Amino acid sequence: MVVLRPGAQLDPMALIQFCEPRLPYFAVPRYLEFAPDLPKTENGKIQKYKLRERGVTEQSWDLDASGYRLKRS
Repeated sequence: MVVLRPGAQLDPMALIQFCEPRLPYFAVPRYLEFAPDLPKTENGKIQKYKLRERGVTEQSWDLDASGYRLKRS
């Protein structure tokens, strides 16, 4: 899940290409989804269990479905 600044736009492939040289290939995310905010507790902590429960949705972008193959270095 990616939260963009208001009015900002980002191509999922641009984010993958930014991550690829900076992360090991197995840490580059397969699924991306852009959302206006993340579920948080009253203390401002992200409720990760809600993200896990949500899982992959229709709005999720899939790296494998895009046909792009990561370079393993």
